[in-house]
Amino acid sequence: MSAPAISIPTGNSTLKNVGFTKLVKRDHGVYENVTATGSEHCYMKAGDPTSMPHLDKKIGD
Repeated sequence: MSAPAISIPTGNSTLKNVGFTKLVKRDHGVYENVTATGSEHCYMKAGDPTSMPHLDKKIGD
């Protein structure tokens, strides 16, 4: 027997505040970064490295 699990939906702002990046597919090869911060692009395009989220600023050693 185990304790019942409770599922609480997590909003985009909560994910952003704890350092997560959420990408939502909008078109073939186009993803919207719904947790974009400051200088990050709102859309990530396949094959365009400048549109990548700044993961190095969110992930530490």
